[in-house]
Amino acid sequence: MRGQTKPELDLAGALRALGAPVTQQRLAIYGELRRAKDHPSAEAVHRRLGRRFPSLSLATVYKTLQAFSRLGLAALVNAPRAEARYDAITRRHHHLICEACGRIADVFDSRLDALRPPKLPPGFKLSGHSVHFRGLCPACARRGSFVARQRTYIKEER
Repeated sequence: MRGQTKPELDLAGALRALGAPVTQQRLAIYGELRRAKDHPSAEAVHRRLGRRFPSLSLATVYKTLQAFSRLGLAALVNAPRAEARYDAITRRHHHLICEACGRIADVFDSRLDALRPPKLPPGFKLSGHSVHFRGLCPACARRGSFVARQRTYIKEER
């Protein structure tokens, strides 16, 4: 398998073990997700791979990322915008989310991992949790845009 990087080899083995086909498109999408530090949306992954894979459709990227999420190879990150964002880091971690620009940063803290809800409704089976801190990233806080401040103040008042 000359020319493949370690993450691609890991993905190929994981896909085979799960009985899923290994394709160049899947390898490229996962490779882009692994390189990304911004928790990209399907649209962002599609844009970034467009030159290398001109025939890659946005629908394929969506379906592939959703499949990776179902297979435990990627995690869906809830973001303040309507678009789904994905993360190749699937071990437990949490996020800082900028309400102005949408940037997402990873937070690794065992204290957050240990959080438990005070009381679950009868019959609710908890499978896990993640903590999302919302606010302004340093760049947006420095800019002090009116819109960013309004979003933050409105949420604090509720």
